[in-house]
Amino acid sequence: MRGFDFAAPTTIQGILKAAKGKKYKFIAGGTNFLPDLRHAHDGLPQLVIDISRVDALRGIALAKGEVRLGALTTMTDLLENKIVAREAPILPAMAAKFAGPIIRNRASVAGNLIDGGPAADAAPPLLALKAVVRLAGPAGKRAVPLDKFLTGYRKTAIKPGEIITEIAFPAPGKSHKWGYYKLARRNAMAITVVGTAVVLKMKGNVCQEAGISLGSVNPAPIRCNAAEKILEGKPVDLALAQKAAEACRAASAPIDDIRASAEYRKLMCEVLPRRLICQALNIPLD
Repeated sequence: MRGFDFAAPTTIQGILKAAKGKKYKFIAGGTNFLPDLRHAHDGLPQLVIDISRVDALRGIALAKGEVRLGALTTMTDLLENKIVAREAPILPAMAAKFAGPIIRNRASVAGNLIDGGPAADAAPPLLALKAVVRLAGPAGKRAVPLDKFLTGYRKTAIKPGEIITEIAFPAPGKSHKWGYYKLARRNAMAITVVGTAVVLKMKGNVCQEAGISLGSVNPAPIRCNAAEKILEGKPVDLALAQKAAEACRAASAPIDDIRASAEYRKLMCEVLPRRLICQALNIPLD
C-alpha cells in the first residue's frame, strides 16, 4: 500500500482549499474510511483531509424552528443531547441500536449519510423528519433535501470539493408521534436487514403530516411518499395504517443477500410500518 498526504485544517475554508485540485478523501470518525482502506476499490486518495478539528462543524442547536446537527455530531451526541431528546427522540432511539459504544463515540451522522449505503442507520429517521443536508463547496453554500441527496447505491448528490456542514430538520413539535425499528440478526454490531421510521404530526386522531421511510430495501434509503399521502388529512385507524403499509411494501425493491431474502424483506416492509404506525397512535393491531 502506497502512502498518501494528510491535512488537518481548522476552518471550513481551510478544508475547501486543501481539497482543491486533489484526489482527496474526507475523514471525521473514520469508522467507514479505515476499513475501506483494506479494499481501496477506487484506489487510494492523494490526500486525506481530517475535518475533525473544525469547530464550526460541531454542535446541536434549536434555531428558527429547526433542529440543526453539526456535521461532526456523533451517535453518542444524539444519545446524550437534551435538545435531541426533547425535540426528536427518534434519533437517540436509532443511535442506541447503532453498532456499539466505541464506534458510536466516533461515528458521525454526516459520515453515515455521505457513505451512501442502503443500510445507513441514520437515514430512515432523518428521512421521516424531512431533513435537509447543508453543504459548502467551491461554488458556495446550498441545501439538498435528504431524499434527493441519497441518489443510489453508495452515491449521493454531493459535488467535488463539497462538504456537509450540517443536517437540519423542522422541529416536529411536542405532540408528534414516532416509531423506529431496526430489524437485524443480532442486537448490536449488526447491519440492518430492514430499517423503518415513522414520524406523525397529529391533531386528535387526524394525521396532519406524515414522514415514513425505509432502509436496506432499495439501492438507497427512501421516503415512502405514497404511504405518507395515504395518512395525511385523514383519521388514522387500522385499515388506513394497513393501506399505508401496503404502499411501503410497493415502494421497496429488496435483494437477496446473506442476511435475508428479498421475499422476507418485502414482507417486513409492510409488517413493520403498520406496526409502528399503530403503536405510535395506540391503535390495537388485532
